[in-house]
Amino acid sequence: MKRKFFILVLMVAVCFGAYAQESQDTTAQRKNKKAKEKVEKLLNPTGEEKPEIVRDRLNIDIYHSFWFGMPKEVKHMKFDPGFAVSILWDFKLPNNSPISFGLGLSYSYFSQFTNSLLKVGDGWIMKYYVIDDNIKYKLNRINYMNCALPIEFRYRHKKSGFKFSVGVRVGLIAEVSQNYKGSDPEGGISNRHYKSREIYNTQKISVEAYTRIGWKAFAVFYSVHVNKIFNKGTGPAIYPMSLGVSISLF
Repeated sequence: MKRKFFILVLMVAVCFGAYAQESQDTTAQRKNKKAKEKVEKLLNPTGEEKPEIVRDRLNIDIYHSFWFGMPKEVKHMKFDPGFAVSILWDFKLPNNSPISFGLGLSYSYFSQFTNSLLKVGDGWIMKYYVIDDNIKYKLNRINYMNCALPIEFRYRHKKSGFKFSVGVRVGLIAEVSQNYKGSDPEGGISNRHYKSREIYNTQKISVEAYTRIGWKAFAVFYSVHVNKIFNKGTGPAIYPMSLGVSISLF
């Protein structure tokens, strides 16, 4: 009998201790919650939600391009810089979702520095012609420009600032041209300084897939062209893949 009574007393004591501990934890949680609410009220007395300043409405991408499909005899320079400017509207999903969609306009510029000139060859086919080693020049650059409609899928974590987006730019090839400055590549005496737009057989449509991964206003940018610059069989099968950084001003 005494043993049963002792066990009963022990069980009551354990239950009472657990209840007291739970009550103490609940009280501590309430105090922490009230303290947190006071701090938030001091930082934001009006109680209004702070507006998101950076929502990737204006993106500036700065990158280096790697050119694929180049003839083996053509030598590349170390750096082929380029940039893109995109103005987009950010369409947010309801219920304060971290997912949104971007749609807008963009302009892209790519450069290519080589030891060759891109000219029309036999059969009206565009080809690279290597400049003779005796010819001295200061500038030899291919310019590739696009005007497109970018469409993006976006994820943005509101508290941490982490963001991730994937998209595609579909548009028109605005210009493919070549700048040259130096001795006459044909072997003449006088120097030459010109911009040639006599680059033909380019495709009309440009399709570029890209992604950005970053934090708040800064991100790493990567893109690759889905289609070639020239029509099949009418020029070199070249296209750029780009890697750089992205800055969002607002």
